[in-house]
Parts: sequence; C-alpha cells; structure tokens
Amino acid sequence: MRKLIVAAALAVGATPLAAQTGPTLTRFWILDVGAITGQPIQPSRVNNAGAMIWNSGGRAFVFQNCLSHDIGSLGGETIARGIGPDGNVVGRSVNRSGRQRAFRYSAGVMRDLGGGSTNVLLQEDAIATNYWGDVVGVESAGSTNLTPTAVRYQDGGAYRMASAVLSPFGFVKVEHVVDLNDSRMVLGALTVGGNITTLVSNNLGYQWTVLKGVPGLSFSTFPAAMNRLGHVTGTAGQGVVRAFLSRDPTLDAIDLGTLGGSDSFGEGINSYDWVVGASALATTELRAFVHDGTGMFDLNSRVWNGTGWLLLEATGVNDSGVIVGNGFKNGVPHAFMLLPMARSPLTPPCQIVGNTGGIATR
Repeated sequence: MRKLIVAAALAVGATPLAAQTGPTLTRFWILDVGAITGQPIQPSRVNNAGAMIWNSGGRAFVFQNCLSHDIGSLGGETIARGIGPDGNVVGRSVNRSGRQRAFRYSAGVMRDLGGGSTNVLLQEDAIATNYWGDVVGVESAGSTNLTPTAVRYQDGGAYRMASAVLSPFGFVKVEHVVDLNDSRMVLGALTVGGNITTLVSNNLGYQWTVLKGVPGLSFSTFPAAMNRLGHVTGTAGQGVVRAFLSRDPTLDAIDLGTLGGSDSFGEGINSYDWVVGASALATTELRAFVHDGTGMFDLNSRVWNGTGWLLLEATGVNDSGVIVGNGFKNGVPHAFMLLPMARSPLTPPCQIVGNTGGIATR
C-alpha cells in the first residue's frame, strides 16, 4: 500500500513538492566522519534519512547517528557508489576470484548483483538505486574491450540500455550512468570526439534525451547528480568549466557561477535545487560551495566549529539541507557531514563519538 501511495504522489509530478518550502540556508555544525586513505577519493552521498556513504582505504562505510559501520565486501576492495532512500547501498567490490562485481547491500548483507559471465567479465559497477529497488550502473565485458556500457541490473543479470541518437553520428552507445531517481529517470553520458554529452532517460534507459547544456559551453557537459524532479547538475565546458543547473534537458542550462575564480564543479543536488560542489576562488584554490538559488556560498565561511578544517568539495545534499563531502582536517584528508544549525548548539552533536580506523565507535 505504501508504494502505491508513493507511486500516486510521483505520478502528479513536481507540483506538490514545488509548493513546499525548502530549507533555509543558514550555518552548519561539522561532523568529522573519518580520515580518508587511498586514492582516488570517491564522492560521498547522503539520503533524506541522513545516512551517508563514504569510502576509505578500500573499504566502504555508512555513517548515520554519529557512527560509521563497514558494510563488508565480496572478498576484496570495495567502493560504495549510491544509497537509496531505504538505506540500501550499491557499488562495486572485488570478489575472491579477483573480479570486480556490482553489489547491493541490504539488511546487513552484501550480494553480488550477477551481471555478465565471470569467465569474461572484467569490470562491473553499480552506481545508483532508488525506492523501487532498481539498480543501474556500468559493465565492461570481454577479453579486450574495457569501454563501459550503461546497464540495468535485474534478476541476476545486467541488461544493456538503449543507444542514444546523437546528431550527426546517429546511434551511439551510452557509456556512463551517473544517477537514478524514484521516478525511474536515469542520468547518463557518452563521449564522442573527446567531448562529453549528458543524457536523460524517463524510462530506465530505454530512450534518451540529450541535455542542451550551458550556452557557449554545451560542447562538453559532464553530469554529476539528478534530483527527484529530474533536475540535473554537473560541469559544463573544457578548459574553463562551470557548475550548472538544468531543469529541462531541452532548454539551456543555468551557469551557477563561481566563488571568484574561473572554474566550478557541480556535484550534488536536492529536491529544492540546492547545488553543492567545488569552486575556485580568485586565488585559484578550490573550496566547497552550496548554491541555494540566490547565490553561491563558500561553506568554509558557514561552519560554527570549523577550526582546523578546510572544506574542499561538497558531493551530496539532502532535502533537509544536510551536506556531505571531503576536505582536510589539520592537513589530513577527512570526510565530513554538515548539519544545518542557525545557532551554535549548547550540546554539540556527537560530542562523545571518536573515530578509530575509519569506524566511529562510542
């Protein structure tokens, strides 16, 4: 019954949500999620229940209620890539045979999603999941072909998504999947001639629409995230690049500007079109930002307890205004969570929680 009610709400589209009042941009209390080791640093995500995925040292973690727990592995290095509204996590993990497999983590158990034959499969990666349990990602199969292919993971198999029609090339294989929402819209991308094209599907990748991008920078548009309304953020251009917001793939996207430098990168978006990411200052140094629709703000200037912190990159934001990302704490890479707080709290959240080896313990 609950899913039928949700389906009815989704069917009426953006009207009820658009009528609601979103969070007000205020200041934040920073939570130290844990030290990050290993490269490259993976984007963290947060759902509307305040559960955050993050990665460190070849292990994947969920952080919630001031504690992190290691979600395990299929046998080797594991990376969490997406988290659904129900707390299910998807990503990739190396199994005991040395194969990189797509997984879903649910109710404390990690399961291999199946996909191609383990005899020929070289790489799999589950990228995103939604309320309905759909999972999308990429697969690179064959003994010589490492080019990724956008797929749906269903019933123990991986099924290739439809090719996109891209002028003047005709049908082109979709290589990347970036996000998936509860309306079963998929955000994807492909590369032709060194330029990246962003694609949006309204039906789980059976048909694609090319996103127009920012005027003057639309020759290359790399997507990063999509909200429940199908609004998209990412980065437009090459050389000089800008964070963008697209509310309709058939219309020009909006250049969100910078914190004073030439470049910015959109990385996360919530249902109220708050966009988070990283932007260059006039000094060219990168800083984490939030754009709430009125302007872009350096998150370093919005933290009550920011001593010792340098926030470099915000990678996710939920509908309550909770922001996650990574930066430096006393010169060491750390993951963070920012809790919206108009006033400095009398009792700091998580004040008795410490981090040990990336796992928070009381």
